[in-house]
Amino acid sequence: MAWACGWACVAVSIPVALVASAQPLPPMCSGLDRSDGHGHFVARPDLLRPAASAGDALLTLVNRTPAGALPPDYAPDDLVDLDTGRPSRWYRCTPPRKQCMRREAAAAYRAMAAAMRADGLRPIATSAFRAYRVQCSTFERWASRGGFCDATTVSALPGHSQHQLGTTVDLFTREWTDGGDKFRPGYGCSPGGRWLATHAHEHGFVLPYPLHPDYRRGEGCGAVEGGEERIDPRTGYRYEPWHLRYIGRAHAERFRARWEASGPGTPGEITLEQWLRERSGASDAVSAPVCDGCNCDRCATFADPGEGPCAQPALSLDPSGAPRAPAGPPRLRDARLVRDGGGLWLEATVDVPPNTLTQPPIVTPASGARFRRGRREAQLSDRAARAFPPIAGAWRLAIGFGDARHGWPWKAALVAPARPGNDNGAQARIPAAPGELSLRVSLEGVSPGTLMRVGLADEEEVRDVRRLTAP
Repeated sequence: MAWACGWACVAVSIPVALVASAQPLPPMCSGLDRSDGHGHFVARPDLLRPAASAGDALLTLVNRTPAGALPPDYAPDDLVDLDTGRPSRWYRCTPPRKQCMRREAAAAYRAMAAAMRADGLRPIATSAFRAYRVQCSTFERWASRGGFCDATTVSALPGHSQHQLGTTVDLFTREWTDGGDKFRPGYGCSPGGRWLATHAHEHGFVLPYPLHPDYRRGEGCGAVEGGEERIDPRTGYRYEPWHLRYIGRAHAERFRARWEASGPGTPGEITLEQWLRERSGASDAVSAPVCDGCNCDRCATFADPGEGPCAQPALSLDPSGAPRAPAGPPRLRDARLVRDGGGLWLEATVDVPPNTLTQPPIVTPASGARFRRGRREAQLSDRAARAFPPIAGAWRLAIGFGDARHGWPWKAALVAPARPGNDNGAQARIPAAPGELSLRVSLEGVSPGTLMRVGLADEEEVRDVRRLTAP
């Protein structure tokens, strides 16, 4: 089944019935087939005609969102062999047999590789430019190992890979690859990984998928136990210390300065994507991935209602990529305070119109997060307490004490109770759970008889206020 989603994903097709199963694999590219007799994807000529980039594409935003995709026929017109610098057509650049990058990026790579060798390392590029059709094959290989939904956590859907830009390279060292699986945990703390983190920007390269500050240990090059396997909600990917993107030396230096000013290792540490959004004036854009059938409660799509892999996606976008306006604001239907298991809980029922936006913190039993009297921040289960300043257009459940003079110290996202708290690692607008939403929020340190208030907040304005007394 194909669906209308704008130019960004015109050739992607994912049958709903197959999306969660490992076998048979869903056909990822409706405009591609295996007609060459060797199991490789071959495009119809009209889909993969050479497409020259218009202007400087070094700062193009490519990510998991519907608007962050490249069309199937996009291929840079200045690709060169990564080792020799000789021009090469895109269809001849198929990793690992032949690695290619755009001319400027390839020259910068060779200079960086020479600098690494001068420092006693042996760099090896394992994947550079990947055409749309190659990304189809890459994704299906991951899906064959653990199923479609697992593949979406480790590989980009076709059109959503930075490798298609021709300015991205996966760079390891021989010292590392000779020791086993190159994707095993720990490369960030290896000599090669440390070198890239320290010097890559000097050659115009940056690391788009850093290790989230919440999951760091020690010197910050590696993750706490299990942390390296977690998806960073800021990027949608796991930590990839080998994944380098060329944005030009001047831009890389500017990003490095902004990154250092943001507080490396703190929750405010900025990523490349956040920096690119800042530059474009879209810093408050919605961080919702394209609907793939595995993420219907948090995805966005250009598709019309009822089309695509999600019958009711979390967010429907207009042709410009902006969320369509909801029919109205959410409404607080009911709220009460109950004591259960020695703790105090706020139980609230909210009517949430489709396309409503919210923001962290996610404070539900599933997330393990809670509010504690005397602190304004949400105490999270597996990371530091976090404050989440309000974002325009994002609704949250607001909780306060006494009368209006005491403000609203606690605010919780309007998301389903079973939803994991991964989004608690980022300050962003996310889809709210549409329909009748039941929330259960843990409140610690609240004495019996305490007067409390509950309402729905959009920034600092609070509506539907209910007054309650703690039992």
